[in-house]
Amino acid sequence: MIFEDHSAHGTIGALIYVATIVVWLFVWHVADGYNLMKSRVKPLWIPFVLGLFFLAINAILVFLFDDIGTSDYEESRFVFIDSRAMLAVQALAAVLIVATIVYGLTVRRLPLEFIRFMVYSVVSILGLVAPIVWIPEGLTSGFFLLRHFQNAALMVGLFLCVAGIIVMLSDLLSHGEAQVVLDPRELLDNEKAAENDSSK
Repeated sequence: MIFEDHSAHGTIGALIYVATIVVWLFVWHVADGYNLMKSRVKPLWIPFVLGLFFLAINAILVFLFDDIGTSDYEESRFVFIDSRAMLAVQALAAVLIVATIVYGLTVRRLPLEFIRFMVYSVVSILGLVAPIVWIPEGLTSGFFLLRHFQNAALMVGLFLCVAGIIVMLSDLLSHGEAQVVLDPRELLDNEKAAENDSSK
């Protein structure tokens, strides 16, 4: 059977993804994703399910096919992580810039849920994928485990970013009548008026 010759590397690699699934479920709870999916932002089911799907698929593949290549091969695999991490960083920057401009020119405030998702996404991508760990040249198992750890963190960050985008778009669609204001003084006046109306 395929499991008889199975090494510890595949087991540890699979455990990385299983542990990430647990973290994913916890972060989703902290970000209030479950309540949002049930009520106001139902499309959040898409990044939530996709995140679980890709983490589970990687856990199964690593567990079944745990072969470790040479140091050069293992090191070359980081190119894929680096390229996708760059795309994720660019997407994060673009989303934050758009959100700042759009919400800065309207009387709307950034949704708290959007901020939560984007903060956790930044922590996952920049805090767990970007840092460098120097692996000794001959320690191929170190390269093997590091790339799976960074891959898991990258997927969490990517789908948290997608969730943040969905929250932002849903908020904009639900307030399509928001007034665009170019004068900062007028913006402050509108905010005070909105606060007065809500207090009545």
